Amino acid sequence: MPARASRAATIVDVARAAGVSRTTASDALRGHGRVSQETRVAVEAAAATLGYRPNSAARSLRAATTGTLGIHLPEAMTRIEYYLQTVYGALEQAAADEVDVTLITSRRLAGGQAPPAVDGVILLDPLADDPVAERLLALDQPIVTLEGSPASRSVGVVSADHEAAVRELLDHLADRGATMPALLASPAVTDWGGRVQAAYRAWCDERGVEPAMVERPFGSESGAYAAAARELLVARPEVDAFLCGPDGSAIVVVDVLQDLGREVGDDVLVAALVDNPAYVYTDPPVTAIDLTPRAAGAACIRLLLDIVRGDAAGDAEVPLPIAVRYRASTLGAAG
Repeated sequence: MPARASRAATIVDVARAAGVSRTTASDALRGHGRVSQETRVAVEAAAATLGYRPNSAARSLRAATTGTLGIHLPEAMTRIEYYLQTVYGALEQAAADEVDVTLITSRRLAGGQAPPAVDGVILLDPLADDPVAERLLALDQPIVTLEGSPASRSVGVVSADHEAAVRELLDHLADRGATMPALLASPAVTDWGGRVQAAYRAWCDERGVEPAMVERPFGSESGAYAAAARELLVARPEVDAFLCGPDGSAIVVVDVLQDLGREVGDDVLVAALVDNPAYVYTDPPVTAIDLTPRAAGAACIRLLLDIVRGDAAGDAEVPLPIAVRYRASTLGAAG
C-alpha cells in the first residue's frame, strides 16, 4: 500500500511491504549482503511502489566502509552487569546484521592513540567529565549514544523514559505505606544519573518531603554501599524505603537492613533502579526497573547502522521501553 503523503517512505515501510527485515531490505537496495534475486526484486518493487528515495548524499559519504562499528564503555563501568549485558545485546545484533564490533577502551585513547577505523561509534551512557567520550563525540563520524550526551553536535540517541519509571516506583512505595523513601544515587555525571536524581527530587517536592539522598561513584565496592545505607539511616531515622541506583547495590542494602533487625518488604521497603539477575533469587526478591540492557544494545546497533547507511537522520531518536518488575521487597509476603 502506498505510503501516506504526510511523510516520506522509510526503509522500514519498504521492508514491511516486501515482507523482509529492515536489514535485508537495505542490503537488497544497496546490492550488498546475502540476498536472493527473488528477494531483491521484491524489495525493489516495494520501494518503487512506495516512492522510497534513499539519502544518496549520505550513502556516497559512507561508500568506503570498514564493516566495523565501535563501542565505547568507560573503564569504571566495565564491571557493572547492566553495561556488560548491553554490550552482549549489541554483539548479538551486530552478528545478525553481519557487521563486526570493536571495543574502544578509555586506556587506549587516553594514551594518545588514534581511534580505530570504524564506520560509526556507540557511546554507552557517556560521562560528562570523560575526556575520552569528548574526543569520540568530536569525530567526524556517525555517533549513537545510549541515553543523552554532553555533545554539541547532532548524534543519534536511544533513550528510555526514566522519569516515568522512577515516579511509578515512588508512587508504588507510597501506596505501600512508605512516607520517607531515600535514594542511594549514582552520580549525576551521566544523563541517566542526572535524570534519576531530578525525578526523585521533583517527586519529593510535590509531596512536601525533604529528600534523603547519598551518592556513590560508579563501580564502588559493596562496602561503600553498606556505609551509605547506614549513613542515611543515622541522618534520617524516619527512612522507611530505599531506592537503590547503583547496579547490585540493593542486595547490600537488604543485608544491612536485615542485620539491623528490619523486615524488608514489611516495615522497610527496598527497590532497585537497575534490575539484576540476582534480584530474583535474593531473600526477599527485589523490586526493580528492568532497563532491558540487551534490547538497548541491539537498538543502538540498529540505529547506528541506519545512520551509516543513510536510512535515518544523524540525530534520530529511538525510544527504549522499560518496566518495573514488582517483587516481595516492596510487595511483602504477598509478593
